[in-house]
Amino acid sequence: MSTTMQRRSLPDWFVIARREFLERVRTKWFAIVTALGPLFLIGIVVVPVLLANAGNKTKLQIVDHTGKVGASIKKTVELIGWTATLEPADTPDATLLARIKDKSINGFLTIPADALEDGAIYYKGDNATSQVVVLSLLQATTTAVQEARGDRLQIGKPQLDELLKPANFKTLHTTGEAEGASGGTTFILGYIVMIILYMSIVLYAVNVMRSVVQEKTNRVVEIMVAAAKPRALMLGKILGVGGVGLAQLGSWIFMAVVMIHFREPILALFGVTKHVDLPPLALADAFVILACFLLGFLFYASLYAAVGAMVSSDQEAQQAQVPITMLLVLTMICMQVVSNDPRGGTAEILTLVPFSSPILMPMRWLLGGASTLDVGLMLAILGAATWGVAILSARIYRVGILMYGKRPSLGELVRWLRYS
Repeated sequence: MSTTMQRRSLPDWFVIARREFLERVRTKWFAIVTALGPLFLIGIVVVPVLLANAGNKTKLQIVDHTGKVGASIKKTVELIGWTATLEPADTPDATLLARIKDKSINGFLTIPADALEDGAIYYKGDNATSQVVVLSLLQATTTAVQEARGDRLQIGKPQLDELLKPANFKTLHTTGEAEGASGGTTFILGYIVMIILYMSIVLYAVNVMRSVVQEKTNRVVEIMVAAAKPRALMLGKILGVGGVGLAQLGSWIFMAVVMIHFREPILALFGVTKHVDLPPLALADAFVILACFLLGFLFYASLYAAVGAMVSSDQEAQQAQVPITMLLVLTMICMQVVSNDPRGGTAEILTLVPFSSPILMPMRWLLGGASTLDVGLMLAILGAATWGVAILSARIYRVGILMYGKRPSLGELVRWLRYS
C-alpha cells in the first residue's frame, strides 16, 4: 500500500520521464551503441594513421625527359613505401593511361625537357585527389628539381644538402597560460567533440519529435492526456529522452578520458606505434561538454516537440522540421570561423547565440578561446533561451497534441502562443 501511495505522489512529468528513460535504456540497441563508443574513439585515432599508411602503397611510373630528375624522385618515393619505376622517355601517354585503366599502376609522372626552367610537371593518376599523394609528390619533385639545378650551377652536394635542409618547424597551440599542445591534435579533439555533440543533440531531439508523432498517430496520446496534463507529457518526454542521451554521452566522455590516458598501449594493439600527442581532457572540459549537451538538447528538443505536436504524420514532420535543421546546418558551416580564430569577436558571438552556442562553445573552450566567464555567460543565455522556448513550445504542444488533419497556419500558431 505504501509503495502504491508513493507512486501516486510522484509528479506526472517524473513518471513519464522515468518511463521514457527506462524504455530506451533497457533496449539492446542502447547497450550496443554505448559499447561501440570506445571502438568509435579508437577508430578516430587509428583510421587516419592507417589511411595515411595505405596512401604509401602507390604504384608510380616516371617518364623523365630531362634524364636528371626521375632517379631522385624514384629514390625518394620508395623511401615512403611506394613502388616506382623509370619508363623510357618515348613512352606514349596512351600506354600509361591504359595501365591506369587496368589497375597496373596508380599513376604516372611526366617530367618535360624544360622542367629545370620552370616547365610544368604533370601527375596523372587515380589517386590524384589524395592530399597525401599530392603533397608527397610535390615534396619529392621539388627536392629533385632543386638538386638538379644546384648540380647545373656546380654547387657541391654537401652545400646543396645544407641549403635545402628543411627547417625544424612545429606548431603548439597555447593561449599564453601554458606551454601548449600540438595545434593539429588540439583542433582534432575540438572537432571530434563538436561532431559528437551535434550528432547527439540532433538524434535525441529528433527522437522526441518522432515519439510525439508516433503517439499522436496511434491515438495513444488521447489516453495519456486523460491521465496527465500536456505540459507534463512534454516535459517528461524531453527529460526522459535527454537523460538517456546524457547517460550515454557521459559514459563516452569517461571512456575518452581513459583512452587518452592509455592511448599508447591501446594503439599498439592495432599495430600503430606512432606517437599520438593528444591534449588531456580535464574535469572542467567534461563539465562544459555535458552542460552544453544538456541545455542544447533541451533547447532543440523543445522545438522538435512543438513540431511533433503540430503535424499528424512522419511525412509532415520531415517538412516542418526544415527550419530547425537549417539552423543546425548553419552552425556546422560556422565551425571554421571558431577553429580559425577562437578568441575573435565573431567566434565569441557565435558561442553566445543560443542556436549555435551548445555545439560551438565546447570547441572554442577546448581551443582555449573561451574563459570561465564566457562559458558562464553562455550557459546563462542558453538557459534563459531554453526556458523561454520551452514555455512557448508547451503552449503549442498542449493545443496541437490533440489536433488532427491539416497543419496549422502561421496565424493559428500565433493564436496558440497567445493562449495561456
